[in-house]
Amino acid sequence: MRKKEFLIVFSVLIVSCFTIQSQNSNFEFQNEEKIESFLVENQLEFNREDLVIFKNFEAFLKFNNDGYLIGPVVHVFDKDGLYLEYIKISDIIDKLSNFKKIRNKPKKDAIHIDSWFNDLVNYKTLQPLQKTENNDYYFVLSWAKFFNKSKNMDALFKWYKVLQRQKIKGENIQIVLLNMDFQDYWELSPEKKEDLLKQANK
Repeated sequence: MRKKEFLIVFSVLIVSCFTIQSQNSNFEFQNEEKIESFLVENQLEFNREDLVIFKNFEAFLKFNNDGYLIGPVVHVFDKDGLYLEYIKISDIIDKLSNFKKIRNKPKKDAIHIDSWFNDLVNYKTLQPLQKTENNDYYFVLSWAKFFNKSKNMDALFKWYKVLQRQKIKGENIQIVLLNMDFQDYWELSPEKKEDLLKQANK
C-alpha cells in the first residue's frame, strides 16, 4: 500500500500570516523534551546526533516556500552537495538498498546542501548541523509529528535502518533526520504562536 505524502502550503502575507492546507494534521509547538518523549514512546531508535530542527521560523518558511515541506520523504544530495531527487515513496526501499538506482546527475539549477544545512540545528544541543566530508551521498529524511500517522513513522524508521545498514557495509553517506514541526526554540511571542496554531489547525 502506497504511503501518503502531505504537502503543507503557506501563503506569507503582511504581518506574517499564512494558511496551511493539510489533511488530518495536528500542529503544536515542540521542544527537546516532547520530541524525546515521542521517540521513546514510539520506540524509534535514532542516533540523536542525526536529528535536527529548523534554527528559526524564517528558515522554516523558506523551506516551505521553496516547495520542500513535504513528508515523510527522503531527499538525496550527491558527493558535491548538489540536490539529486526526492525519492517517491514506492521507490524508497529499492533505491536506498541499491544506490545505483538513485538519479546520478543533478539538474542545472540544483540547490546546494549548504542552503539547507546552514538553517538546521541539533534538536537537543541546538548546535549548527555539521556536514561531514568525503561522502558519496547525503540523505535528508523529512518527518514531523503533525503528520499524525503512526505508519508514517514506521516507514521513516524502516528507511533509516536501511541507510544505517548501508553505512555499516562501508558506504560513505551522511544521514539527517529533519523534524519539521513548529519549535518553542524559535522564541516567538505568545500571540504569534497562538496565531500560527489557529491558522495551521483550521
